Formats: sequence, structure tokens, C-alpha cells
Amino acid sequence: MANMPGNVEWVQDLIPNLESRKSQFVVDTADVDDELIEVFIEELRRLTNELHEGLSQKDTEAVRGAAHSIKGMGGTIGLPEISVLALEVENLAKEDRLVEIVPIVEALAAWMETLS
Repeated sequence: MANMPGNVEWVQDLIPNLESRKSQFVVDTADVDDELIEVFIEELRRLTNELHEGLSQKDTEAVRGAAHSIKGMGGTIGLPEISVLALEVENLAKEDRLVEIVPIVEALAAWMETLS
């Protein structure tokens, strides 16, 4: 298995019950290779930009859609923490609580900066 990107301990600060929530997103990552991780990182960057754009335009559907895509990717790549975080964003967007999403997206963007 390839090395998973970045340290995601920061997610625990945003999602206090993270451990109990991430099990639904854990999958076998034995076949994950470096190329797949690179694709994941690029797609996560693109989707993070979509989250920012959706928030700036107050477009709950755009935010929800980007979060939904991130949710599916996290567990597949071996980062169920990212899936839990995206699920939180998706649920907040469904409830039109965009202001509460801003710190989560900012933390995600800051984490993205730590990836090579």
C-alpha cells in the first residue's frame, strides 16, 4: 500500500465524535498505489476549490455536491476522516448552514497546502 497523504488529526478538532463515525467509510486499501493517491490529491484540490466557490456564491447545491464527491473519495483512498468531514459539510449544506461550513473548508484547504 502507498503512503496516505498528510496527517488528518486536525479533523478530530472539527468532528468531536470522529472515531465512532468514520467506521462506515473504512475500506480495504491494499491496492491503493502512489498514482491513485496523486489523482485523489488533484481531485480533492479541485473539489476544495468548488467548496470555496460555492460558499462565496452562497450556493448550497454546489457545496453539497462537492462535499458528496469528497465523501466518497476519502474512504476509498484510506482517509475515512475526510469522508466524515465531507459528510458534515454535506449535512450542513442541506440545512442551509453555510456559515458553519466555512471553518471546516478553511481547515481542509490548510491541510491541502501540507500535501506535496
